[in-house]
Amino acid sequence: MAKIMVVCGGDWQIELIKKAKSMGHYVICSNLYENSPAFPYADVGEVADVLDKETNLKIALKHRPDAVITDQSDIAVPTVAYLNEKLGLRGIGTDKADLFTDKSLQRKFCKEHGIPVPDFILCSTPEEALPLLEKHGKMIIKPIDSQSSRGVFTITSKEQLFEKYQETLGWSNRAKLFMAEEYIEGREFTIDGLVINGHHYPLCISVKEMYPHNPNISMMQSYSYLSDEFDYDLLRKTNKQFIESTGLPMGLTHSEYRYHDGQFYIVEAGARGGGSNLSGKIVPFVSEIDNCGYLIKEALGEPVDEDAVKNKVFNSSKYVVMRFFDFGEGIVDNVKGEDFLKNHPMLLDYQLNFKVGDELKKPKYGRLRPGHFIIGSDNKERVIEEANKILNTVKVVYR
Repeated sequence: MAKIMVVCGGDWQIELIKKAKSMGHYVICSNLYENSPAFPYADVGEVADVLDKETNLKIALKHRPDAVITDQSDIAVPTVAYLNEKLGLRGIGTDKADLFTDKSLQRKFCKEHGIPVPDFILCSTPEEALPLLEKHGKMIIKPIDSQSSRGVFTITSKEQLFEKYQETLGWSNRAKLFMAEEYIEGREFTIDGLVINGHHYPLCISVKEMYPHNPNISMMQSYSYLSDEFDYDLLRKTNKQFIESTGLPMGLTHSEYRYHDGQFYIVEAGARGGGSNLSGKIVPFVSEIDNCGYLIKEALGEPVDEDAVKNKVFNSSKYVVMRFFDFGEGIVDNVKGEDFLKNHPMLLDYQLNFKVGDELKKPKYGRLRPGHFIIGSDNKERVIEEANKILNTVKVVYR
């Protein structure tokens, strides 16, 4: 039995903790709140802000873990890397953690290594972003190191820029800077993978549909191995080139791309799995690869079977829909159809992020979405049909 420290203890770290426990390990979890959702699944819960490296180091020195890991949280990645370096444990290194969590560093790296990226400027004031807006007429502003689309806005005028930039700056953690980048038209994709011994293996691809009121927030992601419309082999090749050029030694990856004029432009890439239980539920279902198990073994320095992943023949019939709800706005009186959802035979996961009496509004960023469900099978048509049934059945009744 080894000691595993998991930094971050929200809903999306539960599957990682459960995996470590199923492998016979003792788990310490740190997170900001005493009632953090993942704490009941760990052996010990310790209260610490994910961004507070020194308090997390004190916790690590107290428990002396054999590995420190995280999943589905960008902001935890630098803290995990720092702890592993201080404790002499296996990790990705603080330089790689910075590259995968600081969008400005990542954009510069991609430009230097021939990975397609939008035109961009790193800014501290709105005036510095104006030349890009004047050049392209439409742009995106975003924090340099936040997550869940917090502080991300599409800008088409000087007035919008000056109205929104302070909120964007407010979500940047390491420095009061923001990214301004060319708005690239085209569909958006996610690709999740696994790095073993420095080699990247793609495991799962989705195409996104965005909320009508906010094109920067995903409303639905459809996962399949093949696509009749897009060149997924090119996406796999582009992402492999990027990940391996960074020298990332191990771990889970989650990247987002936009397809435009025959190329996949990188939106962002993380050295962790995708959120909303993408890495915890969808990746193992679609790929039939124990991705979290590999992460834990590599972090512990245990031998892993790379050939099993390298030679894997994927089931091209697997199809998954992750659909975020769009219930409208109002004060919640009750929810209809939840029993139908939670007992659905194709259900992989679901969550409703509200209770009776809460006020629902159209989400400004990802973590404010009211909930989601994930269903999957070997039959694409049936998955789509059943997803529509769920949407027609699960309803919020407002006061």
